[in-house]
Amino acid sequence: MDRRTLLQKLDHIAFFKDFSNEERAWFCDHKVFRSYENGKKIIVEGAQDRTFYVLIDGVVVVTKNANPDEVLATLEVGAVFGEIAHFARQQRATNVLAQGKILVFRLEHELFKQLPPDVKLKINHQAMAILMHRLESKKNN
Repeated sequence: MDRRTLLQKLDHIAFFKDFSNEERAWFCDHKVFRSYENGKKIIVEGAQDRTFYVLIDGVVVVTKNANPDEVLATLEVGAVFGEIAHFARQQRATNVLAQGKILVFRLEHELFKQLPPDVKLKINHQAMAILMHRLESKKNN
């Protein structure tokens, strides 16, 4: 996907709303976007990695090893996943698989540590807002 198209996609994803055009362009230039083919595991239950993701294009499903045919959740464009392991250093609790071809923003923890402080702050702010929203949703159900 060319840079201009990618930047246009980021304009429509809430996670990136607080980032400047220059910051978004930096992400485009630093290979933090990755495509996955249908059925490919993006996150593997039990893994120890600290990468987190924002779904840019496509759909992913969440499963557990104990019952791999049961879909626990279906995530669409704009969804953030893997953030708990990123911040809490916990092993992965679920699998996340591509449904069709997908594109994700994939931020490995080592790159995250190298980002300018203001960019890290924006990422942390967005991730915390998402986690708080999830907690509120569970509390109200």
